[in-house]
Amino acid sequence: MNSRINLTLKVSVVGGPSISVSKVITVEAYDKIDVTVSAGESDKAIEIQPGSSSQVQMLLIKSSEYGTDLTYKVHDTSATPIVLDQEQLFLGQGAVGLLGTELDKLFFTNNLSNDVTIEIFAGRDATP
Repeated sequence: MNSRINLTLKVSVVGGPSISVSKVITVEAYDKIDVTVSAGESDKAIEIQPGSSSQVQMLLIKSSEYGTDLTYKVHDTSATPIVLDQEQLFLGQGAVGLLGTELDKLFFTNNLSNDVTIEIFAGRDATP
């Protein structure tokens, strides 16, 4: 059975133009993950999904705090770190594909002075 994810996004300039996106994304499965990454913790593994990135239709990564000292790597600890300095939303295979072909795990490193809570939401196909 498929699940429907409602997506609403509005970007506006004060006193200027705005762009709105509103759509429904149909997925076979979704995962909502909440995890704490302690201050000073390095390469904390978070399992995202079992298949390749081509199965993922959307991925949202949100944190309770942001900064250049909060990073994650995709698939293995030798990957290039990605700075989590704002929320990150990847929609469609084009955007998700920027993270590589394997999107099974994320490895978070928190060099901020506080613990952070990471929220991850993934919508995917369960039958490749």
